Amino acid sequence: MTFRPEEMGFPMRDLTAGERTVPHPIMFAALDKEAEEDEIPEVEIDEKSEYAYYPGCVDYYDYEMQFSRNNFGETDHGIIFDSSVKLLEALGKKPIVLDRSFMKCCGHDQLWQGKVDVWNKLRRYNETLMGRIFEEAGVKTLVVSCAEGYRTFKLDYDLGDVEVKHITQVLYEEGIEFRARRSSRVSYQDPCRMCRQMPVDPVYDEPRELIRMAGAEYVEMEHFRADATCCGVAGMMYCNEKTKGITNDRMIEAKEQEVDYLLTACPKCLTHFGCQQHENLYREDRERFEFKVMDITQFLAESLEEKSADALAEERESVEQAFVEPAAPQAAQKGASS
Repeated sequence: MTFRPEEMGFPMRDLTAGERTVPHPIMFAALDKEAEEDEIPEVEIDEKSEYAYYPGCVDYYDYEMQFSRNNFGETDHGIIFDSSVKLLEALGKKPIVLDRSFMKCCGHDQLWQGKVDVWNKLRRYNETLMGRIFEEAGVKTLVVSCAEGYRTFKLDYDLGDVEVKHITQVLYEEGIEFRARRSSRVSYQDPCRMCRQMPVDPVYDEPRELIRMAGAEYVEMEHFRADATCCGVAGMMYCNEKTKGITNDRMIEAKEQEVDYLLTACPKCLTHFGCQQHENLYREDRERFEFKVMDITQFLAESLEEKSADALAEERESVEQAFVEPAAPQAAQKGASS
């Protein structure tokens, strides 16, 4: 069900040739087109499970946005899916994976952009298909790893008696155990949609407690919890110098705490922090951010297995060496960005 931009009339220009892709409109057009297909498929359920996992739109972030491949950054959204399943399996839970080969986007962006007709098509399709799957498989809990998906499914969908939980809530409540002892200094970006803009069941404590459970030293930035500031994404509708300024200010807060990792639970925060981090490398007048930006699921999944003292030392060295000043590619010198 993934629509390739070139198949929709969007030229995929090579950034190494000095041009830049404008990713947000590509992703919006792809998701809008996705809503036009209203035929609900038959999905075969091989095993029953009380848990279903919805990975969100990580395929679009990594493909349509062309971030990981053409923006010369290191951000990997697909690993959120892999890490989330690995963490749930570590709890002894084998979820029904609501794969994007048959599921659609939750519709968060379309709703908040005022595309009510597109939103309603996506919602009706997903509600109907999930209803069938949940009933057949005996699902009681829908687990999501995306902050916007958490808010949307919990507040804007009718899923009957199925409870919606963010994966950090499940991991904390079930008492997941981490064998690795991370020696890193870590801070956490509270995603707007599942924190300060979530009127019921905001998720503040669980991510922080899980980071501590993994042995890391947790530190807060200047603004945190309900006072946390946005990463600058602005509902994915804008990417300009003003939004980049918001992103930069937030990352400076992390830098002031001398963190090794800045974690978040929102793919859009991950995208734009990573983009800012990379883009600033090629601008002499910009801040350098030498910490790693990572989704919390990846950080926690990497903490499942015990690491030797040598491995921990290598991890810290990799953090310190991650952003050594590189030779700027031609496209990057021109400010290729998200």
